[in-house]
Amino acid sequence: MLSDLYFRLRSLLRHGAAEKELDQELLFHFERQVEKYVRSGLTREEAIRRFRLEFGGLDQVKQECREARGVTFVETLLQDVRFGLRMFRRDKGFTATVMLTLALGIGANTAIFSLINAVLLKMLPVRDPAQLVQLTTTNALGASDSFSYPAFKELRDSHQTLNGALAFRQFDRMDLEVNGQGRLANGQVVSGDYFAVLGVNAVIGRTITREDELVSGQSLVAVISYDYWRERFARNPAVVGEKIVLNNAPFTIIGVTPPEFYGLEPGARVDVSVPITTMSLWWPEFAAAGKPGDVLTSPFRNWLHIIGRLNPGMTRSQAEAGLQTVFGQSMREAAESLSGTPIDTPKVRRTFLETRLQLNPGGQGLAALRQQFSKPLLIIMAIVVLLLLVACANVANLMLARANVRQKEIVLRLSLGASRRRLIRQFITESMMLALGSGLLAVVVASWASRSLLILMSHSAHIVLSVRPDGSVLGFTLVISLLTAILFGMVPAWRAVQTELPPEAIQSARNMGQTGARSRLGKMLVIAQVAVSLVLMIGAGLLARSLANLRDFYPGFDKGNVLLFSVDPRVIGYPETQLVSLYDRLLARLSAIPGVGSVTFSVHSPLSEGFSSTFVNVEGSKASAEQNVEPPLIELVGPDYFNTIAIPILQGRDFTGSDRDGSPKVAAVNEAMARRYFGGMDPIGRRISIPGYRGDSSWLEIVAVVKDSKFRSLREQTAPMVYIPLFQAPESGVTFEIRTATDPANALTAVLKAVHATDGRLPTFDVETLSEQVNDSLIEERLVASLSGMFGALAVVLACVGLYGLMAYSVDQRIGEVALRIALGARRGQIATMIMRETLSLVVLGIAIGISAAFGASRLIASELYGLRPNDPATMFIASLMLVGVAALAGYLPARRAMRIDPMVALRNE
Repeated sequence: MLSDLYFRLRSLLRHGAAEKELDQELLFHFERQVEKYVRSGLTREEAIRRFRLEFGGLDQVKQECREARGVTFVETLLQDVRFGLRMFRRDKGFTATVMLTLALGIGANTAIFSLINAVLLKMLPVRDPAQLVQLTTTNALGASDSFSYPAFKELRDSHQTLNGALAFRQFDRMDLEVNGQGRLANGQVVSGDYFAVLGVNAVIGRTITREDELVSGQSLVAVISYDYWRERFARNPAVVGEKIVLNNAPFTIIGVTPPEFYGLEPGARVDVSVPITTMSLWWPEFAAAGKPGDVLTSPFRNWLHIIGRLNPGMTRSQAEAGLQTVFGQSMREAAESLSGTPIDTPKVRRTFLETRLQLNPGGQGLAALRQQFSKPLLIIMAIVVLLLLVACANVANLMLARANVRQKEIVLRLSLGASRRRLIRQFITESMMLALGSGLLAVVVASWASRSLLILMSHSAHIVLSVRPDGSVLGFTLVISLLTAILFGMVPAWRAVQTELPPEAIQSARNMGQTGARSRLGKMLVIAQVAVSLVLMIGAGLLARSLANLRDFYPGFDKGNVLLFSVDPRVIGYPETQLVSLYDRLLARLSAIPGVGSVTFSVHSPLSEGFSSTFVNVEGSKASAEQNVEPPLIELVGPDYFNTIAIPILQGRDFTGSDRDGSPKVAAVNEAMARRYFGGMDPIGRRISIPGYRGDSSWLEIVAVVKDSKFRSLREQTAPMVYIPLFQAPESGVTFEIRTATDPANALTAVLKAVHATDGRLPTFDVETLSEQVNDSLIEERLVASLSGMFGALAVVLACVGLYGLMAYSVDQRIGEVALRIALGARRGQIATMIMRETLSLVVLGIAIGISAAFGASRLIASELYGLRPNDPATMFIASLMLVGVAALAGYLPARRAMRIDPMVALRNE
């Protein structure tokens, strides 16, 4: 057995020597047998003839010996590869066209899959991510993923079901000072078991431990990310032990996390991690230490995310059932802890008691990014798959034309004894080589394209993802390359060997080939290309018009000529008592800038994705917090807010600078709020209270009713909303809105100087115009519309290239016919009309099929449309008209060539 294996490997690896030995052995056997026949009385010629009759030809015997070695497949494959390389080198134009076409199709698919992999599929770079589960809750108000710190500790200590649990909460825009130089950073607070449960070790130093969490407020240690270490500390290994200041609180760096670890929220970057128990030191307002809502002691203060690791052999459903008892006890404690607080109502208590725990897969981290981009990315993936089909049809047409050109070669090989299976394998091998070569080129295209797409996605969402090709992406590229080879290579290979020409017809093979069959199949492929391209164009048109509708939509405020910038005095140590004074000084300086019409501020600017909501009580009304309805939105705003944002005041007045602490507390409501809680009654002068907001149950008098406006999303149904003067409820972290007489960009330098003159330490961020912020809120729509438009246009180009190739080939095959028609008196215009009629008949048939398919396909994107029906006739008509125009140009070029045929020259050549 070993010797047999040795000879097989030797025949494969030392092919030349093995062939030489085979020749010598067969020649020796041939000579001995011929000599034997000669000794029996035959002449040498008769002996040779008898040998051949009995044993066959030497070449046939050689082939049988090669097959006996068991390496024939590898040898013939290598022969096919070498032959294919020679053919590609001889026809460089064909090779370049095919590889470029496939690289675009495969590259587009690979680029989108890279994003899908990073957003939807990739597991966290931690130990055994499949064992992680995310804890969530569900009740009458919906689902949530927030828990209190006491609830977390009870769940963590339940050793029967979990092999460990961690809690964390990310915070943006923390002021991080190094050697007195402050810079905004993204941070998070973590439980002591955070890194241990994940199995993430520090590249230098150590990570945060349970001991760091237990010594509340005493262990001021921090772990920084690898990227932050590289950017801020130039990878200095002496960073361990370095002192930093985080929001005016001193910390000591104890370690650096690995470069591949970005935290548990995909797309978000974490620069620094500190223990949960340090909250009161660097954000005392949020921590509310010693108050009923203390983040470390309050059972009803839900603010942490929890990830657990299952015990070996434990399923999610088993762990969920085992934790329900512990969780139910924590909810009862939360309900009891409401006693004496402004939000203690039977409904709120009942909500806590009815809350149930759920365990979801946690190996991919939090789901915010997946929820935002999953549908757009899947829509784009469907689009690029259709684009790849168009590319495959185009290449199949090229392969058919090439197979027809090679008809003489095929007939010659068949006449020499080649089997049809052998020829099919040759064509499939060539297709595989083209596809794999295109796949390698596609990886380069995809690498550039995926980074460009990530920049487009991150324009407003600030997404941090790794889209470098990994095993999954490369595997996807390989699989799709092989499938592509089968799609475009199988049919041309099969058609290429469907010939019955006798050997004597070799010289006329070109004229007697499969022209008609090839033409019919080519026409079918072109019709399919046109149909698919039209579907893509209609989809792109619907998405583009929907985006335009959203951009032109009036959101209830004037987005023009408004400059935005945000500040957060908390990060540099401003106490709550000094916030009003600081905002007053900023308002005064900004209002004095030439060209500024009005200035205000708010905690959340329109369409900034941030909002607060809670139940509202209405004095003397049954419409109170006990209603089972969505709670109203709450927004804190500055003086002159409605005038600056240009939200029309329907009744009452705008807020003024006198609406501050010590004056009667007031509020404004929108139309939706007035309709829900007051019906047809006049809300002006009525009083409401918002005990769930900052625990203040004071009554507020309604002084204005304003027009409904979009606050969270342009697509949303306008929610009830309450506006409160921020000077009566000071809050750190606001966005200033500045309305200018001209382009807001002209006032930017003066605005930043005014902020610096007020307090040079105050960092500004998120500087943009309100128009830009509105456009940023449409990131998903922009992404889908722009990519579908680009890929749709590319599909049309590929389809028209295929149409041009088919018609050019048709003209080549019909040169004799056209020349004869001209010689018999046909006008050249009639020749062009004949070619154009054939071209447009294919296009019209493709359009008819495409429109039928678009009726069904467009319904798949119905939820992405705004102000349009999926079967919008105007979009379908315009897309069809554009496709006809481009296709007519593709058909005109071969028609013009046909018009210029010289009948005498053409007939003489025939």
